[in-house]
Amino acid sequence: MSVAQGVDIEIESENITEYRSLQKGDQIAVEGEMSGIEYYHHGIFLGHRKGVADFGGNNKRDARPRIVDILQFTEYGKRRLIRLKYPSGQCLPPEVVVENAKKLVENPDRWGVYDLLNNNCEHFATKCKTGVAVSRQVIDSIRKCIMNPLQAIRYSVASSGSCGSSFSGSLTKS
Repeated sequence: MSVAQGVDIEIESENITEYRSLQKGDQIAVEGEMSGIEYYHHGIFLGHRKGVADFGGNNKRDARPRIVDILQFTEYGKRRLIRLKYPSGQCLPPEVVVENAKKLVENPDRWGVYDLLNNNCEHFATKCKTGVAVSRQVIDSIRKCIMNPLQAIRYSVASSGSCGSSFSGSLTKS
């Protein structure tokens, strides 16, 4: 079942400074940077004392759906944490979001191998949250490359990095 109808819906983000404000089923992300390009690494908050489901690993070849501690996800508070806020009616219920994430962690072969453009951490998190696997960061980056072909060179260098890297996208900060 999917809720999201398109990739051009406006999604806001909210800075999270206290982990206790997180709610089960939240789509969260942390800032990162690789080769001068900023990106967000996405996951689904499963609940306090339960961790975060994300799609990652030590490198792209061993990337898989997994559960990590919130401290590991934020690199012990070194990476800024945000919560994505979708418009009303664009998300699945929190219990379904958590169940979707757990099912993919329990059966990682159902998710597939890492691919920056087609199957990254944001695809994973939006699939769990909305039912549709979309990476707005990838879409936004492709649009930028069309407008400025030299940008494609920067992105190709960044895409050769460690797992969890994808491009910063169309999030608005609240």
